[in-house]
Amino acid sequence: MELLSSQGDDETSKRKVLLIQLLLSLGLAFHFENEIKNILEHAFRKIDDITGDEKDLSTISIMFRVFRTYGHNLPSSVFKRFTGDDGKFQQSLTEDAKGILSLYEAAHLGTTTDYILDEALKFTSSHLKSLLAGGTCRPHILRLIRNTLYLPQRWNMEAVIAREYISFYEQEEDHDKMLLRLAKLNFKLLQLHYIKELKSFIKWWMELGLTSKWPSQFRERIVEAWLAGLMMYFEPQFSGGRVIAAKFNYLLTILDDACDHYFSIHELTRLVACVERWSPDGIDTLEDISRSVFKLMLDVFDDIGKGVRSEGSSYHLKEMLEELNTLVRANLDLVKWARGIQTAGKEAYEWVRSRPRLIKSLAAKGRLMDDITDFDSDMSNGFAANAINYYMKQFVVTKEEAILECQRMIVDINKTINEELLKTTSVPGRVLKQALNFGRLLELLYTKSDDIYNCSEGKLKEYIVTLLIDPIRL
Repeated sequence: MELLSSQGDDETSKRKVLLIQLLLSLGLAFHFENEIKNILEHAFRKIDDITGDEKDLSTISIMFRVFRTYGHNLPSSVFKRFTGDDGKFQQSLTEDAKGILSLYEAAHLGTTTDYILDEALKFTSSHLKSLLAGGTCRPHILRLIRNTLYLPQRWNMEAVIAREYISFYEQEEDHDKMLLRLAKLNFKLLQLHYIKELKSFIKWWMELGLTSKWPSQFRERIVEAWLAGLMMYFEPQFSGGRVIAAKFNYLLTILDDACDHYFSIHELTRLVACVERWSPDGIDTLEDISRSVFKLMLDVFDDIGKGVRSEGSSYHLKEMLEELNTLVRANLDLVKWARGIQTAGKEAYEWVRSRPRLIKSLAAKGRLMDDITDFDSDMSNGFAANAINYYMKQFVVTKEEAILECQRMIVDINKTINEELLKTTSVPGRVLKQALNFGRLLELLYTKSDDIYNCSEGKLKEYIVTLLIDPIRL
């Protein structure tokens, strides 16, 4: 760690940037935020000198990732040194597996104008899949390739990245023993935090006593809601934020399920009225399920209110209530569209227009990914308010064609998110990171139609075992 505080030439600055990526991958970077900020500000001022003669693909890719991750817009033209006159990446690069993997990761930080990164993604995806099929790399490298192809670090969960990379780094012959031990101890500490929080969250849920009031087939996604909170806040010091995010996510899953399967239009309309008044006095006007949902809203916001007031941030509560109002009214419109009372149209997505471009992009991404995942179950229930169904009708295409087009839209939205994160300089980096983490949450929950919220096995079980159960041997 002495390297972070040492003085030196351009080569030293380069080594510092490479170390920062290693700290990010091992889940240690948050311990050195000030040092990293100072290093990158200093290094970016002389970026041309640092990168000028560098010919190593892995080094350039890692530097690109680090600078863009921390808001420094290193031009993608830095990769032109690896392309031929035809704009294609040189085939000789395929002999460098780690370099190809680093370039693949870098390609996911591209913006709408980084065309060279589109080419990089095609080039690296093809070669990494060939490596995986051929099995010629060492097992720990193949495992890293498989994990990265499923979800690159840019869009993966920080805790999962750290746990997986610790296992990978331990198998590297040149690993730093002290750094590896620090990463293991750090993750063990995180596990203790997470287990304690999850137990407390489950206790809070049990004390609500709502389970007996739901229909027998109703599925309460407790662990999923907590996992969503962890996706938003990785570091131990943000325990309060994790808990708030988990409770709010639990509330949203209950509301979504009730709207999709149990509420009548009349019942949901009365619930909307109660939420707008925001008073327990109207609870007796509601039927059983909507009464329980509204009581849950009151309880959750009471808990959230206690938390934000203790931190002097009570103004956030008003904003969250306004968003809840918007969400409940939007659910009413969606249910009407789904049941044929209103005709589905672009209005279903118009509400995002009033948001800043970054928030608009995140909202659109969430809506599209949710709809791609939910299409089959929505249609089997007779529901039609879905981006896939709307696209099929609007452009007279098949379901498969509509899904492919919406997936392409998500790729474009990710580029816009990357672009806006680089352009937005008036907002603290911590706030921007939460926006990115929300994008990661959407990617992780819905990528490749692996719907974690509707399937307790598969990836959900894998994440819980990886993060909370699998031991780390020191």
